[in-house]
Amino acid sequence: MDKLLIFIFLALFFFTKVSSQTKKLDSIHLEKINYYKNINSDSLFFYCDKLEKSATFCKKLEAYTGRAYGLHRLKKYNEAENLINKVIIKVDSALKKENEICLINRKIAALNRLFWIKKNQEKHEEAYDLLIKNEKLILNHPLKDNINFRNILGLNLSKAVIQNKLNMQDSAKSILLKSLRDAKKPILKDVQDDDFFIQWKANSYNCLGNTYLSLNNKKENKSFLDSANYYYDKAYEAAKSFKPLHKDSEIIYNFRKTEVLMAKKEYQKAINIINNYKNISNGFHYFHREYFQKAICFHNLNKPDSAIYYSNKLLKDHKKCETSKLITIYDILSEQYNKLNKLDSAFKYSKLTLKQHDIARKNKEKTFNLFYNNSFNKAQELNETIKNRETKKQRNLVFSFTFLLLTLITITIYLFKGERKKKKDLLLQINENKPNETERKEYNIDEELESKILNEFKNTSTNLDFLKPDFSINYIAEKLNTNTTYVSFVFNKHNEESFKQYSTRLKIDYVVEKLKTDKLFRKYSIQAIAEEIGYTNASAFTRAFKKQTGVTPSIFLKNLED
Repeated sequence: MDKLLIFIFLALFFFTKVSSQTKKLDSIHLEKINYYKNINSDSLFFYCDKLEKSATFCKKLEAYTGRAYGLHRLKKYNEAENLINKVIIKVDSALKKENEICLINRKIAALNRLFWIKKNQEKHEEAYDLLIKNEKLILNHPLKDNINFRNILGLNLSKAVIQNKLNMQDSAKSILLKSLRDAKKPILKDVQDDDFFIQWKANSYNCLGNTYLSLNNKKENKSFLDSANYYYDKAYEAAKSFKPLHKDSEIIYNFRKTEVLMAKKEYQKAINIINNYKNISNGFHYFHREYFQKAICFHNLNKPDSAIYYSNKLLKDHKKCETSKLITIYDILSEQYNKLNKLDSAFKYSKLTLKQHDIARKNKEKTFNLFYNNSFNKAQELNETIKNRETKKQRNLVFSFTFLLLTLITITIYLFKGERKKKKDLLLQINENKPNETERKEYNIDEELESKILNEFKNTSTNLDFLKPDFSINYIAEKLNTNTTYVSFVFNKHNEESFKQYSTRLKIDYVVEKLKTDKLFRKYSIQAIAEEIGYTNASAFTRAFKKQTGVTPSIFLKNLED
């Protein structure tokens, strides 16, 4: 009997010890997940793997939610959504058996994560439905503690985000300002400096900045932009308190400051900030944001080549673009091509703009009327303008062709009459026994000289004579000690292009090849590159380069660097 009691005591002691160690490990793994979730995805997933092996059901669910957060940050929205849906199914199944507080909290966290996934996919109707479901859970939560109050604050932030999308900025502003006041209540005094509150404050300040920016878009007002700047600064100050520091805080702050400058129409200042993204990115994939913002800036600075260039860079990965961004970019391209009189391309992108509006309609998003109608009407007007211009262009072409045809017929008739008159005069001359004194000047070129001239042209591309500023027909003639008439005659006999076209082609081909192979040469200024091939004027060189390659030297260099 005594031995049995000892055995039971040891078993209980061992079980308690193991259970205690397991709980300690779970706490460590959860702490690591919260530490790494914003700074290193690999480490985050590593500790999620560890916590998924926990013997505690709720801890496993926290691991799944943590993994979904990491996938969400990597913009792997479908994977994150599938994982969160599995969590919700598991929680709902467990809640049928027992209504544990931890299970309710897990469902609140899962619905919140799913809300942000849908919001970032611009599926606002689905996001709104999730928000309503989560609101019921939070407001009916059996415990009215700090965690519940934090969930209410998070819910209010989500509401403000959706209201901004519904064009209800005044309501969003009121909710956020009230929440920031409520967060100072005594019940939360001891947790004001924990990670959740610091992050929530940063997000709320950023959302307020977005709200004022949207208010300015509805009706331009300098005070709205000053307020947006103020709250973005407040958000960045809060983000500096993150423990550990969020490695993306600085670049995200710069994204928002750029948006304010663009709203102020200070596009060149905005571009200066965008060009600095690469120096502060810390591995953040900022290229989509860079291309989108630069396309808008260059469009408004009336720089068609650059606006089109960055729009096309963004569209290379168009599947990752939200509907609103696609509408903006297609609209920029249709307007720019319309200005450049490239009506085929303008019409193509105008149709794509309207197609994106139709996609939004078919998705039956509740936000469509408020969120898309203004830009849709604008796109329709541009589409009609392009169609009218295209019709006018076709009419002008028909008119021009008819006029040209009539002109040719008139000239042909005139020449035919002239020939008839000449023949008539010639017959009269013959009949009157008067000799025809029409002279025809002819000359023959020695075959050896012709061969020398042809060889000199062949050697030109290797001896690089064409790079000299004085390279011309006269230069060749002097080099061979002959006259320019012979050189010109031989060149025209064997070539279908003019000597000037030939000379320009050699020079531009030389520059293109050297830019591709010589990295040091790429660092030269446009003027220096022009002088390298005999141009004294950079503008003349740029025109010749674009005519032959289709792009300017600057755009060509950018493509090489990318």
